[in-house]
Amino acid sequence: MLIVPMLDQGGLERVCAATARLLKDQYDVHLVVFNTAGMIYDVSGVAMTDLHLGAVQGRFGKAVNVVKRVRRVRQLKKRLHTQLSYSFGPTANLVNVLSKQKDVTWVGVRGYGALSSKVTMKLLCTLADRVISCTRVMEQQIRQQFHPKRSAAVYNPCDIQEIREQSQCSTAPEFDAFFAQPGKIVASMGREHDVKGFWHLIKAVALARKEVPALNLKLMIIGEGRYEAYRKLAGDLGMQDAVLFTGVQSNPFALLRKADVYALTSQSEGFPNALIEAMAVGLPCVSVNCLTGPAEILHEAYETCGDQNQTVFADYGILTGVFHGEKDLCAETVSAEERRFADLLVTLFTDERIYQRYRAAARARAEAFGMERYQHAVRDLIQEDLS
Repeated sequence: MLIVPMLDQGGLERVCAATARLLKDQYDVHLVVFNTAGMIYDVSGVAMTDLHLGAVQGRFGKAVNVVKRVRRVRQLKKRLHTQLSYSFGPTANLVNVLSKQKDVTWVGVRGYGALSSKVTMKLLCTLADRVISCTRVMEQQIRQQFHPKRSAAVYNPCDIQEIREQSQCSTAPEFDAFFAQPGKIVASMGREHDVKGFWHLIKAVALARKEVPALNLKLMIIGEGRYEAYRKLAGDLGMQDAVLFTGVQSNPFALLRKADVYALTSQSEGFPNALIEAMAVGLPCVSVNCLTGPAEILHEAYETCGDQNQTVFADYGILTGVFHGEKDLCAETVSAEERRFADLLVTLFTDERIYQRYRAAARARAEAFGMERYQHAVRDLIQEDLS
């Protein structure tokens, strides 16, 4: 049994759907979703139950909802004689461990922010049979802080071949005018959320534009949101026509192929799937060394990148220091970290040797996160826990 709140756009939702597709030919897989509204991921051929118990408002309503979900999932586990239940995300994890029957329970921790909920994490690690993290750094910290019965680190899967095929598709005509403008393009992906740090990226691109005007540098942000505050910031910086907010796209990879560099400015990540997807398309990457994922993706000896304030020209991309301070949408204020990020963008665009090195390295590194490797890793854990 695979348990997930929804199957709309999102990293853990994508991983759950991929897991279902990869395992359905070897196992009797049943997918349980709290609410299928807005579902975009393909899970055809997989048995699925929609609990019709989506998110509700208010603490009392949320508590009642948890009870209802636990009761329904417990009934399903009993009726289906479920042997192993694997949940994705905090709310699904709670329901999974509280509905335990005779099944082996796995909880998937896919976001570093989950570790800040210490009471919940302690409960999950006490009740679950295994905690699965998406990075080795996260797994190590969970072991040290919460002492789960068993743990494992399994990197999120990316369908590298499909990404590259979809990247060859045409983009929507509404974006033609932006792409017709001369200049290099920096791309980033993510929803409109402060954790993504997009104000840092907009300011860094504005600085790089001023430093090397000949680049005619442009910025493309792909992801859900209205981005009104960020549109205003771009306008205040005099680059309103040089920033494209695409909104949610069913095929973001065709847009990525139009870009020249990928940038990640997040305050934290679980495992940044978008970074792998950009690398699969062949984009050289500049990423902050936030917890967790970027260092493990971009550098073999990721343990040596413990100083989150240094810049490392890593094996597969450039790692730079994290951003400090509160959210600042004032166009007149620029931090030292934003200037450093801008300088690295300029380096990539003006040093052809470095650019081509990281372009080739990105494509090669993406292969390490393919679907087959993920499938083997999950199957090995299933055999270990059910033997």
